[in-house]
Amino acid sequence: MTATETGIIRDIMSRLTSTAAGAALLLTTGLAAAKDVDGQFAVFGVGAENCATYLVARDKGGAAERWYHHWLAGYLSAVNTAAASTYDILGGKSLADILDWLEGYCAVNPDMNFTNAVADMAALLYADRTNLAPGKTGGWNKFVAPAKDARASR
Repeated sequence: MTATETGIIRDIMSRLTSTAAGAALLLTTGLAAAKDVDGQFAVFGVGAENCATYLVARDKGGAAERWYHHWLAGYLSAVNTAAASTYDILGGKSLADILDWLEGYCAVNPDMNFTNAVADMAALLYADRTNLAPGKTGGWNKFVAPAKDARASR
């Protein structure tokens, strides 16, 4: 790991802050600015529930479980939008992989806020994230201009 990568990870980890309830975590530098002066932020939807409630919904399946899946998809999409050099925070992981991880994590931490559990997972996934969209080359220092569309030159 390069010094730059280590610095980025340290920066992200330092931004994972806890709320007064004790551990609502943020992942990205872009989202870190959304906290209040005490490091707190509002959580909406099922993310405000605890892990035990998530596990009950997972066991029941159906609509209750889908609410969590939809919330999780929104959270991960926000991470993809806001985290530095991130196309896909999941990297090569599947939805089944992350749901299995969350189930195990929540079983060990049933009182943890679901947002905190997902943030912990995202922090672990960050190192193996996908940086560029499939088929893209380049990066910050190696921008490759797209080929001109033949129709645009007419």
